[in-house]
Amino acid sequence: MHILAIETTGRLGSAALLNGSGKLLGLETATGPLSHLRELIPLSGRLLDSAGLEKRQLTHIAVSAGPGSFTGVRIGVATARALCQSLALPAVAVPTLTAFLQKPQALSLPADTVACAIINARRGQVYGVVDGYMPPCACMLTDVLEIAQKQIFPHGKKLLFFGDGIDAYAKQIDEALAGCGSYSFADESCRYQDAASVGKLALQMIARGQTVNYAQLEPDYMRQAEAEQKLAAGELPICKGPRQE
Repeated sequence: MHILAIETTGRLGSAALLNGSGKLLGLETATGPLSHLRELIPLSGRLLDSAGLEKRQLTHIAVSAGPGSFTGVRIGVATARALCQSLALPAVAVPTLTAFLQKPQALSLPADTVACAIINARRGQVYGVVDGYMPPCACMLTDVLEIAQKQIFPHGKKLLFFGDGIDAYAKQIDEALAGCGSYSFADESCRYQDAASVGKLALQMIARGQTVNYAQLEPDYMRQAEAEQKLAAGELPICKGPRQE
């Protein structure tokens, strides 16, 4: 088994190659931010070349299906669909937030520390998961902080944050949790989404039979884009119709 894993939901895209035992055969990360469309296929090609593998030796394509950057999610899923169709391979739609919990730094946490991932969804909103306390969902940052204040800290547990929600909301987190309990932010070297974690979770999903064909592979935006929300609310000029004389 050889899995090509793709991650494009964050600022830096990446691709990883893993074998059936979970060994990471290679990881390539984009050189520039938001360059998913330009760099994703070359990254994947370099991975195969470095591992001495050909495309026909791949058995699965895994992709971080969302939530995250709407454009990034679309690029990743569209690329995975194209690869699965052209190579006749099954796809694995990996939940972005759950993949954070497969990071080595999350898996190796002591028993008294809880992993939490937050992705910035703007306007005080996040896509978040709190391991063992809150399933992946779209919510307010305050919802995550309330779990920390009422369910984690009172039991003497600590909290470790992952995700780009840290970059957007570190000040608010510090203000809300000051004096409440012990928490920390993951180092930037392991803070963000990465294809290796996507591949690790994909292996577990494959073992459970959670694969789809290319036509069934869909993005999970978890909420409407801002433009879609405004369109539904009639707040875009296109909704107002022609001027009546």
